[in-house]
Amino acid sequence: MKKYLFLLSFVLLIPLLSGCANVAKASLNSQFTLAPGQTVRIQSESMDIKFIGVTGDSRCPRGVECIWAGQVTCDIEITKDGVKNTVQLKTVAPTNSSWGNTFQKYQLSFDVTPYPEAGKTTNKNDYRLLLTVSIIPDGYSSP
Repeated sequence: MKKYLFLLSFVLLIPLLSGCANVAKASLNSQFTLAPGQTVRIQSESMDIKFIGVTGDSRCPRGVECIWAGQVTCDIEITKDGVKNTVQLKTVAPTNSSWGNTFQKYQLSFDVTPYPEAGKTTNKNDYRLLLTVSIIPDGYSSP
């Protein structure tokens, strides 16, 4: 009987342990890169961030003159203290600044690669999110 209980507990632990292996670690104030579907954990903040994907990319392609600089938007899922939240990140034209993307007390600065090129289509799985999470200083307001 003990043999079967040991085997059963081992079988039940495998999915739990394999789930932990797929989560990368990151730190506040340090840029990290996520592929669609990938999750990173900021241990000091009890926060997991999953890159869901790019939902829109109207950035002006290299080598093309555009009237509008365009923007890129993407969705991430932030799990903080066990609560899941979907957050949309968006650049601000015309500077393509990512300022203004916040979650609770955190500033989310980001970039998305690859940058569009004229005549080329980017597969959604080829996008990468370059993200930096930092704490917003007390009393600071966005420009």
